[in-house]
Formats: sequence, C-alpha cells, structure tokens
Amino acid sequence: MKFFILGDSWGRGEWQIVNSTNMEVVPNTGLDYYLQQMGHIVHNVSAGSACNFGQLRHTYWQLQENSNYDYIIWFHTEPVRDIVEHVINDHIDGPKQYPNFQNIKDFYEATKYINDCNYKFAQETIYKEFKIPWIVIGGVGRLEDSIDDFEFAKYKIYSWPEELLNLDYKLPSNQMHWHRWEEVFSIFKYNKQQVLEELSAVANYQKLAKISPLFPDHMHVVRTEYEKLAHRILKLI
Repeated sequence: MKFFILGDSWGRGEWQIVNSTNMEVVPNTGLDYYLQQMGHIVHNVSAGSACNFGQLRHTYWQLQENSNYDYIIWFHTEPVRDIVEHVINDHIDGPKQYPNFQNIKDFYEATKYINDCNYKFAQETIYKEFKIPWIVIGGVGRLEDSIDDFEFAKYKIYSWPEELLNLDYKLPSNQMHWHRWEEVFSIFKYNKQQVLEELSAVANYQKLAKISPLFPDHMHVVRTEYEKLAHRILKLI
C-alpha cells in the first residue's frame, strides 16, 4: 500500500538529545521506516515544530501533484501552534482559515475552534477532492471528540501518549514552551485561571514523560513503539 504521512516531529520518529540542549531525529526509527520495512511505499512530509494547518495546507499542495495514496496518516499536534503561526503571524490564510477566532474569549473554546476548523479543512478541501481515507493520531495534541463528526477520519487514536502512559484521564491539548504561550496569552488576554490550569497539566505530563523509558528524550516516543504502531495500523485497515 501507499501512505502519505503529515505532522510535526512525532511524525519523524525517535529523537535524541545532542550537546545537552539540541535535539535531532534518529534515522530509521519512525512510522515511515517500519511501514517501508514491511513492503509499503511512504511519502512523509512531517517536520519538527510544524503546526496542523501548515501541514494540512502543504498536504493539499502535494496531493495536487500526486494523489496516488491508499491512506493519509496525520500526527495531530497542539492547536496553540496554529494560533501563533496563522492567527497571529499569517495575515493571508489565517483570517480565511479561522474567521471567527477573534470573537472567542475562552481559551478552551478557542483551541477547540482551531481544531474544528482544521478538521473542516481536511474534510472539505482535501478529502472531498481526493477521497483518500485518513488515520489521525493524537500526539502532542490530543484529538477533539468532535472529529467523530467528520467522515475523512476513518481511524483515530485520540491520544497516543495517554495510551503509552496508561492514563485514565485526558492530557492537555497543548504542550507549548513558555515563550510561545506568553505570546498567545499576552495578545488575547485569556482567563488567568485557565492559563494556570493548562500550564499545571503540561508540567505534570512533562514529569511523566521524563521518567518513562518510552520517551527517551523526554518529549518523543521510542522507536519500538513506532514499530508497534505500524503493525497496529496495518491490522486496522
């Protein structure tokens, strides 16, 4: 089969810490590698620090050139990246993609709105034209329950890290480092209590990832789980 993969750094595979501060992807450790080892063809456009809409838009452009794929696999990341990259900094596509964002004053409603607009883009712009079914994996950003309302997402893993850490509660939708959180909250003036709750949940998740052998760099998943994921996907479809 032929797979098209999009997403952020989780779509690349295992990462390692270099020189105490920098990180780099470990070659041949991602979902693409293991699917290829099983005889499948994979085109992977995932990129470190990528946002959801940027990757969706890039996917649409790529499929216009070649849409010969059986499945699209999306490593879903945190919506706050879209707020920074497209609501704040993209004055061309941002207002088209998120036309009512400025009217939303609640932070949780704002991030849900971002995700829902992205699901709508995947459904109406990409799936409607190319009719390729999707497998959507909640990675850095868990999936909204509202994704169930969209036909494009044939198979879903709502939060891969919740499964890996065997949690009985939902992780936060965002894991953003403080310098980007600060930019978002200083501009949109969201409720302080919501900010503190989200940051507390992020800190707790980071502690869990730091002590788990499944996150060797404390942020990204170990290669053996990508191999298991490849087998899981092939069984699903």
